[in-house]
Amino acid sequence: MSINNSDAEAYEVTHKVLTIRKKWLELAVYFLLLIATALYANEAFNLPGYGSPGIGASGFPLLVAMLIGSSLVLLIIASLLSKSSQESDSLVEISRPAQVLLSIVVMVAVVLALEWLGLIVGIALLAFLLMKLGGESRYSLLLTLPPLLALGIYAIFVLVLGVYFD
Repeated sequence: MSINNSDAEAYEVTHKVLTIRKKWLELAVYFLLLIATALYANEAFNLPGYGSPGIGASGFPLLVAMLIGSSLVLLIIASLLSKSSQESDSLVEISRPAQVLLSIVVMVAVVLALEWLGLIVGIALLAFLLMKLGGESRYSLLLTLPPLLALGIYAIFVLVLGVYFD
């Protein structure tokens, strides 16, 4: 047995990865999110509702669950009906423990610094760092989506629901 063969075998043993088609991985994630959304909606039904006009305690969670659920159903339908392309046939290797660990560290750090950072900056920073750790390299998305997300969350809570942050 040559040295090259033993090195190759050792590499295969220590670096096992799961390879799956991107389309099937996306569908699996969509279905898991749909199940989580259904559980979330079920818990929201148990919250008290108000008889007077208004959103009530269960209104906002149910609205969010309906929007997320309908979006996921549309994504599943689009994914099932889409024709195979070069990108959707690509294979994804699932072996990212360092990336997951860094994402957890970022989330904990932003939560601990949220009072100092402020809500809008904290959410934008969290979204930026998670997108960057997830592999997003297009700065047009990295610099536009996180601030829009933070401002959107702020607008929903302050302007629509009347919940003000101190």
